[in-house]
This record gives sequence, structure tokens and C-alpha cells, in this order.
Amino acid sequence: MSSVRRAEHDLALAIEAASADESSPPVDSDDDARVSAAVDAILARAGGTEMDEAGADSGVLTPRPPARVVVRLDALEVTQEVQDLPHSVPLVAGKSTIVRAYLSRPGTAVTVRGELRVARSVRGPWRSVPSLGTAQLSPSRQGTTPEDLRSRRADLRYSLNFRLPADLVADPGTLWLRLGTLRRSRGVGAVPSVAHVRRHRRTLSPGVPLRLRLVLLPYTSGGTTHTPTATDVDHLRSYLRRAYPVSEVLMTTRTVPASSPAPFTAAQVNAQLAAIRAVDVATGTDARTHYYGMVSSGGFFMRGQASGIPGTPQPATVASGPTGSSGFAWDTDGSWGDWYGAHELGHTLGRLHAMFCGAGGGGPYPFANGQLSDADQAFVGIDDGETALGLPTRVWQPITSHDVMTYCDDQWLSSFTYQGIYDRLVAENALASGAVPGAGAGADGGGWGMRLFASLNLDRAEGSIAAVLPTELVGEAAVDSAADERDARDDRGDGAGRTATVVSQVLDADGTVLDERPVPFVLSSCEDPDEDVTATVDAVLPDREGAAVVRLLVNGTVVAEHQVGGRAVAPSLPDTQTDTGGDGPGGDGPDVLHLEWAAPGASGSQRYVVQVSSGPDGEVWETVAVDLAEPVLDLPGDQFETETVRVRVLATTGTGTVEVQDVQVQLR
Repeated sequence: MSSVRRAEHDLALAIEAASADESSPPVDSDDDARVSAAVDAILARAGGTEMDEAGADSGVLTPRPPARVVVRLDALEVTQEVQDLPHSVPLVAGKSTIVRAYLSRPGTAVTVRGELRVARSVRGPWRSVPSLGTAQLSPSRQGTTPEDLRSRRADLRYSLNFRLPADLVADPGTLWLRLGTLRRSRGVGAVPSVAHVRRHRRTLSPGVPLRLRLVLLPYTSGGTTHTPTATDVDHLRSYLRRAYPVSEVLMTTRTVPASSPAPFTAAQVNAQLAAIRAVDVATGTDARTHYYGMVSSGGFFMRGQASGIPGTPQPATVASGPTGSSGFAWDTDGSWGDWYGAHELGHTLGRLHAMFCGAGGGGPYPFANGQLSDADQAFVGIDDGETALGLPTRVWQPITSHDVMTYCDDQWLSSFTYQGIYDRLVAENALASGAVPGAGAGADGGGWGMRLFASLNLDRAEGSIAAVLPTELVGEAAVDSAADERDARDDRGDGAGRTATVVSQVLDADGTVLDERPVPFVLSSCEDPDEDVTATVDAVLPDREGAAVVRLLVNGTVVAEHQVGGRAVAPSLPDTQTDTGGDGPGGDGPDVLHLEWAAPGASGSQRYVVQVSSGPDGEVWETVAVDLAEPVLDLPGDQFETETVRVRVLATTGTGTVEVQDVQVQLR
């Protein structure tokens, strides 16, 4: 060790010994006067001489006050997605946590590494966490004011960064932090430092999960089938984990063929999703689960939309959006469906647009131009990244990065959106997890009802019915459509579509109207001013004796019809189904699970719901088709992780009877 390094190391040891004195306990971070006094006392006890930086080449030891080259801690920031120095953004238990230490050292520049001491109790035990890399300290970057810290917060190279172990942030409560020994990035010996004197206390709020079922919707266009890729799925899961204020993302994925021919709209997809979700929740899925449909942009671009923006906790509000690997110059990581999905899911969690870069129909937003922060750059974003996807830990700049609820480039969650989503998830987590009970009566108390799922184009007076299902199966509508309609914002900004009148009719086989009533509808989010106003319908209708047709009218014009009525005929599934077109799970081919069944004598109103379960006892069923008119379905076999899968088919005519049969399929 050179004389310079030896002197530096000796001073570090002297400071460490002085710090160990019982009269020098660590000082809490909010007591600046005590911290300063403790530092002065430690340095006075350390004393000694050190190498003057200017005389390093001559090797001459020059006595001078040690404080001149001792590393100090200017600030410690604990962040999970976005943060300011006063720590106004809540820290969530169970979420990946980064600690950034902003250090300063007079004299010449030096690069250091170090350790952080962490405990869940002020009495310990304390654990040492090594830094993720090094920090470049320079005389030009020092000071404790927000302006002094700005350049260091903007660049990970200028802060000493630590990722806290998962078990230390798993539970809510108090977190204690304190800097440990610092060393030069190369060589041996400690660097003189009083950064450890200040002890920091932070609070972890209770963690909440995001429960999500991702539905991939393949479609055929120009003779080619387009389906979101595994990269799209992985990137969405990763983005939600990194950017959302959640302890975990409980996400399952299923592939469900789009029921409408391409090019379809998000409103049509959302009606299909709402029907799928209703069946799932009625048959065991946690009612707090959000549903998001992902559509490849390979054949056409489907603008993403949510089926409303609920003003109260409503996990039944569904959304869908596109995905792809190119088309947004600022996003080159392989999939832009991640932030796009986070935007649409934000709507289902009550978030309005931040009205910048063309986004309309929103609400107040605290920062200029949709940025993460105002000109003071108080809030800085941090992205923990994901090594498996080639995504590095990075800083999202306060001014050039924008909130995910805008239409701007470089999207991340601002503190405003982060807090809003956390509050909504906490409220949703307190809801009941079970299914909504069956209605037991129609919309007017007259027998079992029918639940209608549909999409509408209010400008063109067009529509389509995604499904009519008995409330015996799916219960009453889980979304308070009227309340959500009041809370939703029309992105056109001129109120178009709000004056439309939507009416349902139930008719018998002769065309006699047995029931007629207005039905609520929810406007879609994310429509441009020059686009048609679309909406979704989720409503309960009465099951009248002799009912044969359900009809929807917009402003007096019939836009859709659906056959109902009669007794359902039980489906008959062969004991053995086929898996063709590939080498089975884990093989190289595009596995296709081909399902066929029979229902001799079934009426033209009979439709089929298909569910699958990979569990050994069929305890959780997931819907992969609703409102099938023909008794046949092809499913991608590679979506199943097990060698066997249970399949069940439910037959219904929209009224109160449901017939079910299930089989176990051996994939091969």
C-alpha cells in the first residue's frame, strides 16, 4: 500500500475507532444539529495527519484537518419507482427497493464502493448490503440542497446505490438504514468517512398485489394468424412489477380466439372479456381480478380502450390494447405493449388521462407538460430493470419523462398516478374475493334473468352482442354501470354519445315484444376526437316465458340480435381429445388442442362456454371461449404447462338452465 493510501486508511481506522466510543451513537436523520456535532466530535477524536492531495506525487505527509478529505453523506434517498427528497411517495412492502446515497468529498475526485447497514429494529440485528456498483465523487458535486443534489440524482453513476434484500422489505413497518464502510473502487484500504453517523428511518406501507388475468386474442388477417408473443407477455408482467405500487403481480395468461372478425374494436374485445370474466368469477376466480386483453398489431392496429373509468373500486371494469415490437421510436426494448397495457389498466383503476400530447377527457395533473416533475426536478423516477429481459436499472428524468396516463413519449408513473393507483388497489383489496351471488330473479323479480354483454358504436348506430348468459351461471352485473357512466370521461370532450338512448327488447318466436327497457352503457376511454364513440353494455334482462330473441336498439335502430330460449341439451365430449400440429408441451411445434363435442337435438339458440383447468382437481376454471355457436374449438396447446388439462363445456340457451360435461385431456 502506498504512503498516500496508508495514511488514508489509518485515518479511516481512526474515525472508526472514534465512532465506536460510547459517546458517539448514531443520530437520527431529522436532527441536523446533532449530526453536525457528532461529526465534529468524531473528527476531533480521530486527529492525526493525512496525505495532502496536492502533495500526492511527492509522497510528503502534511498535517492538516482531516475533515478536508473525509466523505460525508449529503442525502439518502429510498425509492421504489419515483421519489422526492422528503420521501412523500409511500414505500410499499414487498416491492423492490433501491437506496441511493449521495456522498461528497472535497479535494480530488475519487470512485468508491461500500456497504449499507439495514435493520427492521433500531436494536438490530443489522445486516450489511453491498453496493450495486461504484459512485464517482467529485468536488463539483457536493452540498445538501435540492439544487446541489440535482446532478447526482439524475445519474446513477454519481450515487452509491443499494438494492435491499427481498426479505428485509417483505413486511410493513419501520426500516432502519445506516451507511457502512467505504472503499476505493480499486485497491485496498478504507476511505475516511463520516457518512455512517446519520441513521435513517423509513416506513413501509402494507403491500397490495395486482391480480390480473391477461387474455391473448389471436385473429386471422390476410391468411396469417397474429398472436401476442412471449416477449409481449413477459414485458407487460415486468413493467407492472417495476412501475406499479404493488407487492406482486399475480398474473395468469390464457389464449382466447377473438370472437369478432378483424379489424375489430377494443369495445368488442371488452364485451367478450366482460363475459369471460363473469363466468370465471362465478366459477372460482377471485372477484378482485382485473382482466386485460392483448391484441397483436401485426394485422391491424386496434386502439386500446377501457370499458369505462370507474370512480369507485370496480375490478370488473375490463380493458384491452395492442402490442408490438416497433412503431414507437422511443421504445426499442422489444415490446411496447407493456406501458400501453399499464395505461389501459390505469383507467380500470380509476385513473383519468393526464391531458398532454393529445390525450383528452382527463382531469387535473400537478406537473407541467405531463412530466414526472416540475422545473424544480423534485421527483426522479427509478426503474429497477430486469436482467432476464435485458432491461438495466435506470433513471427516468424528471423533465423529459412523462406520466403513463399521457400520450407522450418516455412513459413512467408519476408520483400522482403512483399514489392514486396504490390507494385504489388498497380499496379493491378490501373487497370480497368471492363471486357475486346469483340474482335468483330477473331484472324485475320475475324469474331467472339473462345477463347481456354487448358493444356499441353510438355514432353509427351499430352494435354486436358478445354473449347472453343466465344469471344462474354468472350472477348479476358486477359493475354499477350507472355510477360508472357518471364517473367516466368522454375523451372527445364534447359529450358526444351521452344523449344516445339504448334499449333492450325480449321477443317471442312470433316477434311479439315481451319486455322492453332502457339499458345502461359505459363509454369507452381513449377515443380520439375524430373517432366514433363506442360503449359496452353489461345488463340483466328478465327471462320471460317464451323468450326467443334478445334485441338491442340505439336511438330506435336495431343494432344487434341474439337467439335465446329453450332447454339446453347436455354436451357430449369424447373421452380422448386430440393435440395436433406440434410435438406436445416443450416441443418445437405450434401445439393445437382440437376439441369437438356433440349435442344432438340442440336448438339454434344453444351456445357453449369452454373452460380449462390445469389444477389436479379442477379447483380453478378459466374460460377460453364464450358464446360458441358450433361445438368445436382449437386452442394453442403451448399455453398449458402440464401434461394433462381438464376441459369442460357448458351449454346454455341464455336462460336459467346450464348443462355441463368435463373430461381430462392428455396432451401429446
